[in-house]
Amino acid sequence: MSRLVLFLAANPNPITLTVTNETRDDLAPRLTQIVRNGHTQPISGPDGQEYVVNFSNVVVAHFE
Repeated sequence: MSRLVLFLAANPNPITLTVTNETRDDLAPRLTQIVRNGHTQPISGPDGQEYVVNFSNVVVAHFE
């Protein structure tokens, strides 16, 4: 499992989403472009949950 850490413009506290390694491998090469363009992106969690992230509000995103 991996964690996607998101820092929002209006919130000093990061939001951490647990994701599968497959999701990380899919998103990691595109993460810079997704944040730059402010895309809304569905992200699959390890338990089958799906999150929808509006990256136009994200200042910094990285995987741990």
